[in-house]
Amino acid sequence: MAGVMAVPFLACMVLVASFNHLPPRVLPSIHAVEGGEVGTVHRNADGSDDLGVMQVNTRWVMPLAWYAGLDPRVVRYRLIGDACFNIAAAGAILRAYVGAERGNLMRAIGDYHSHTPALNQAYQAQVLRSAMLMFSRK
Repeated sequence: MAGVMAVPFLACMVLVASFNHLPPRVLPSIHAVEGGEVGTVHRNADGSDDLGVMQVNTRWVMPLAWYAGLDPRVVRYRLIGDACFNIAAAGAILRAYVGAERGNLMRAIGDYHSHTPALNQAYQAQVLRSAMLMFSRK
């Protein structure tokens, strides 16, 4: 992540982390690795897209639409253009992965990127480095 995170993003991240019983530093650390911004759409090799601030994958559009009671087109639009909606979605996704991983936060963080073991572990390391850079005392 280049520069300082915008205060409104950080406020959303802290609120979403609290709501989802996640450590407050985890979403900023993931964001620093993902590098997404409002309006960002990144095409993946598998044909899916990563959307917005937290680069939420389009595979999540239908489950999020069902959960939120919204049209999938509205969910996609808001994931791209509404930072706090995107961050809330990322927090819910991460919470789901923490449950699937029986409380193992680091594996859940890796799952946010990939379920392929080597890619999962590499992503865990990237997020951990990001957290240490952002939050270590100098």
